[in-house]
Order: sequence, then C-alpha cells, then structure tokens
Amino acid sequence: MRTPVLIFFQKILAIFEIYVTICYRIVTKYKNYRSKEGSVSERLKGVQMSLKKSLALALTLITTAILFGGVPAQAKDASNNETKTEATSEVVSFSMENIVSQTTETESLVTISENQTPLASTTASQQSKDETESAALAKKEADEASKAQTAAEKKAKKEYENNLKLLATIIYCEAGNQCYAGRLAVGAVVMNRVNSKLYPNTVRGVIWQPYQFGPVRQGKMAREMKAYDKGLYKSSVRNVSLKAAEDVLAGKYTVKYNGKTINLKKYTSFTGHLSNAKIRIGAHDFA
Repeated sequence: MRTPVLIFFQKILAIFEIYVTICYRIVTKYKNYRSKEGSVSERLKGVQMSLKKSLALALTLITTAILFGGVPAQAKDASNNETKTEATSEVVSFSMENIVSQTTETESLVTISENQTPLASTTASQQSKDETESAALAKKEADEASKAQTAAEKKAKKEYENNLKLLATIIYCEAGNQCYAGRLAVGAVVMNRVNSKLYPNTVRGVIWQPYQFGPVRQGKMAREMKAYDKGLYKSSVRNVSLKAAEDVLAGKYTVKYNGKTINLKKYTSFTGHLSNAKIRIGAHDFA
C-alpha cells in the first residue's frame, strides 16, 4: 500500500520526466536543421531557445505549485495532466516541423535563385557580346563597301577624264574649223564605234586603230594632247571641241543643222567625200 508521501514524489518524478523528455525531443529532433550562416538559421535557433526557456519555466512553476499545496489535486488529476502534456508535446512538435519545413523551402528557393542569377547574367553577357560582334561585323562590311564604292568612283572619274581628253583632242584635230554640229558629229562617230562590235570597245582603242584617223599618224593628236594638259582647251578656240566632247559623253546624239534635227546615233564613218554618204554636215559626209 502506497502512502501519500510516496504518491507525491512519484507524481513529481513523472512530471519532471515528461518535461525533460519534451526538451530532449525538441533539441534532438531539430538540431540538424541549423545552418552555418544566414538570417533564416538565426531565427530558427531563436525559436528553439525560446521553447527551451518556456518549457523550463513551465516546469519550475508546476513543480513549485506541487510542493506548496497542489499535491492532492495534482495527484488526482495526474493522468489527465500526463495526457495534456503529451498532446502539448505533439502540438509543439507539429509546429516545429512546419517551421523547419517552411524554412527549408525558403532556403531552397533562395539557393535556386542564387544559382539562376549567374546563369541569367551569363546569358545577358553572351547576348551583349554577340550584339557587339554583329555590330563590328556590320561596320566592317559597311566600311569595305564604302571603300569599294570610293575606289569605283575614282576609277570611273579617271576613265571619264581620260576619255574626255582623247575625244576633245580628236574632235579638234578633225573638225577644229567646223561649227558645233560638225564637231558633235565627229565625236558621235567615235562613240558609235566604241559601242559597236565591229570596232574596239574603248575610246583610245578606236582612235588608235590603224589607218583610221589621219591626225594620229601625222603626230597632230600628240601635240593637241599636250595642249590639253597645258589647259589650252579652256580657251575660246578649242573650248567648242571640249563642249562637244562633254555633250557626247553625256549621251547627246541629236543636233540641229540647217533647220533639221539630225540623229547621229547610227553613223560610224565620216570623211570629206563618201560615195554612200547619208548626210553632210559642214565639210564632212557621214555614213
């Protein structure tokens, strides 16, 4: 038969054992969730410390109540208290599990975000690099196209200046004493030959074709080219020949003579007298 004193101490030991078990379960179960760094781990540690202090305080209060007058009632309701204690422990355990689960998920999201940030930065850096390379390539192509265009323009200008010089001097040599229409007609014959498959395809080739233009054989053409280089074709005597050469190179093949408009596009020969002449302008027959 148990005495009241024995029952008293048994209840004290039972209560103490319950709370020690609760503290041990909490500390043991959640000590692995502590991380080495970060604000989240510090909050979790604070929660654990608060629970320890609360349980210790509750143990002290209940023990004091039992020692100073609550023994009979406590002994009577020991079974209920044990049940409530276990339920409280389960609630605390469930709450802590939720806290730790949410903390772990948060840390996982932070880790994923941190891992994705370098990838996004790398992608943006690669895209910027590709854009820079594309812009540099486009600039290089534009520069090359500009250089090619400039070179072509210089070549065309030089070719035009050479043709103008040759055409102006041969016109003056052949028709220097003729009117503008006669000079334009001589220039048209030269260019018609350039555009014909029966003759050379350059102004120089047509003029220097053997036995075609007397001034070339006689040396007059060479003298007039020197006069051109000296700027003498800007004078009034030779300027009409220069104007006729410029007009032909610009595509002018029609001229008015004796009240008629004459198309010079079809003529490839001229001389003082031609048996098959189509038209006569000044001192020359054209066919």
